[in-house]
Amino acid sequence: MKQRKEITGARVLKIALLEIFGGISLFCFLLYMTVKTKSTSLQKEEPFQAILNKPQTLLRDVELFDEELSTNDDFPNIMTDQYQHNFTNLQGRLKIPKPDVTYIAKIPAGQQVVFRKAIMYTNGVSGGSTPCLFGTIRYNDREYKVEYQWGDQSISRRSDNIPESWSFAMAPWQPAIDLTFYELPIAEWW
Repeated sequence: MKQRKEITGARVLKIALLEIFGGISLFCFLLYMTVKTKSTSLQKEEPFQAILNKPQTLLRDVELFDEELSTNDDFPNIMTDQYQHNFTNLQGRLKIPKPDVTYIAKIPAGQQVVFRKAIMYTNGVSGGSTPCLFGTIRYNDREYKVEYQWGDQSISRRSDNIPESWSFAMAPWQPAIDLTFYELPIAEWW
């Protein structure tokens, strides 16, 4: 018959410390997984599938900006135009005493941009999602790696549990606005 070990104060303290350390570690892991930004591919989703890996000719001028904290380090330049919700924000941030954004260039209409990937980012704190296109644009013998944030979710359609809740402002390569609402996946943990 196996003899049981005697329970001593030191042994109780070891077990208690291991449980506390394990509990704190688990809590930190769950907190991290909750607040970290999640992402998922939009490669096979419309309207992105129709745009990816095909040259898109710009019908309007676009402006490129470089943010201190970019979404994707491989694509540091944000491409925007007057129809995008972030255009006024980026313009205004240039005027603050210590701007966190830098103006890069104005790309005239007629140039081509090729997007290679589309990703949905979901903020872990707010839960807000941002669809982004990533690609390249060539102008004046330079290649710019760009990010284009494209898509807005209708809060009312989402609240009413209508899956087709995403709309898209007129992109610089589109001759007219697409009034269709689309269903897009929300980024998950893994």
